[in-house]
Amino acid sequence: MFRYAMIGTMVLLTLSGCGEENSLMNKNNESSEQVAGSSGIVAGSLEPTLTLTATENDTATFLYRIQNQTEQVQTIHFPSSQTYDYTLYNDEGEALKTYSANKSFVKEEENVELKQAEVLEYTIMIEDLKPGSYTLDMWLATEEQFKQTVNFSIE
Repeated sequence: MFRYAMIGTMVLLTLSGCGEENSLMNKNNESSEQVAGSSGIVAGSLEPTLTLTATENDTATFLYRIQNQTEQVQTIHFPSSQTYDYTLYNDEGEALKTYSANKSFVKEEENVELKQAEVLEYTIMIEDLKPGSYTLDMWLATEEQFKQTVNFSIE
């Protein structure tokens, strides 16, 4: 009888320990811990990156990526046909160019699903740059923008 009581107590302690794990979870049932800049799966985040891939003459080329670093399929909701936007600044902080400034977009909602470790990427070329230092801010045209910034120079 004593043995059954001990086994029952151990089972209850084990189950109560499992119940504590739920208090570490957020509303989306994802871990609330986020680690920026790691290369493995980061629980609960879509990880954006913006990289200068080339500069040639007066043109700079960038790669903007969003990687699903969760263990679940993530849905990105675009409220229009515009998927991203960016603003280019000179070294004095003046906005030189905004991607969406002279464009119109169809009000057609779209959902993009990213599976675990899947990547959504955009290649951007900015032309007619004069020699100097610049800052590029880029983000998704969604409610949660995933904004990234990169500084670069044209010589």
